[in-house]
Amino acid sequence: MKKLLAILLLLGASFLAAAEEEAVGDASGNDLAPVVKGLSATMSGGLFAMVGPASDYSDPLGAIVTLGFGYDIQIVDAFSLGIHAKFGVLQLNTDSSMSVSPWVEDYAPILAGISINPTYCINNRWELGLEVGADFLLVGKAKDIDGKESDMFIMIGAGIDAEYYTYARHFSFGMTAKFDYILNFDGFGVTVMPYLKYSFDI
Repeated sequence: MKKLLAILLLLGASFLAAAEEEAVGDASGNDLAPVVKGLSATMSGGLFAMVGPASDYSDPLGAIVTLGFGYDIQIVDAFSLGIHAKFGVLQLNTDSSMSVSPWVEDYAPILAGISINPTYCINNRWELGLEVGADFLLVGKAKDIDGKESDMFIMIGAGIDAEYYTYARHFSFGMTAKFDYILNFDGFGVTVMPYLKYSFDI
C-alpha cells in the first residue's frame, strides 16, 4: 500500500511539473504565450490605384513596395498605439504627353511616410486598427494643378489595418487598406498591402 501511495505521489508530481513546463513554453525554453511588441520592422508590398481625374495621366493601377520601422505600445489590454515610418517605391506607368502628371518622366517616385495607429485588440493575437498619416512623394519634373513646378507631392489619408500575431513569437502579419488624397493634384490614391512584421521585443 505504501509503495502504491509513493508511486501515485510521484506520478502526480510529474504531471504537475509537466503541466507547468507546458504552460511556460516549449522544450527549447521559449515562452509561447505572450505577444511580443515594441520596436518593429515591417516589409510590405501591394497595389496602388489612382481614382478620379488623376488616373487620366497614368495607368490606374500600379505597385508599391515599402520597408517600415515603428514602435507599438500596449496601453491597456484592449488598446494599443503605434507610431510608424516607412520608405518605399511607387511604380506607375504614365502618359508623358500629359504634362500635369506628377509622375511624368519619373515612373518610380520615392515614397516616405509617417503614421499613427490606434488599435483595438480583439483578443491576445487579433487586432483591428486605424492608420492615419501622411506620405511624401519625391518625384522628378512635375507640375501641380496650377501649373507650378514641384518636386514633392503630399498624400494625406486614413485606412484600416488587421493584424495577427503568430505563435512564432516575434512575427505577425496583416493587411492594410488606405485611402489618400493627393494635395495640389486632382486625384486620390487607394492602397491595399499585405505585410509581414518582426517585433524585436525592445
